[in-house]
Amino acid sequence: MVPKLERDKLGITTNNWDFADPVDFELVFVANENNTAAEINAKLDQGLRVVFQPGNYNLSESIKVNKEGAVLLGLGLATLIPTEGNACIEVADVDNVRIAGFVLQAG
Repeated sequence: MVPKLERDKLGITTNNWDFADPVDFELVFVANENNTAAEINAKLDQGLRVVFQPGNYNLSESIKVNKEGAVLLGLGLATLIPTEGNACIEVADVDNVRIAGFVLQAG
């Protein structure tokens, strides 16, 4: 489920079915800390949503979001660590990108 954008909201959402859009799990890639940034970027380029398992992701390059509607979701303590002075995540000028649940560490 991907939450819909809400503006000027305070408090909880009581009707979750109107609040989020379902995503078929065939459109989701589950990353683990052994995946490289290049592998994750390839999945994003295929239009997949990416869920990051808990772990330390040492990234020699940035995670690059270039497609509209991309979703990056970190579970637990998904920590992105740049190893070459790069940014953890770079988002192009695209709409409707969702990024949540990460610890971004300075490299």
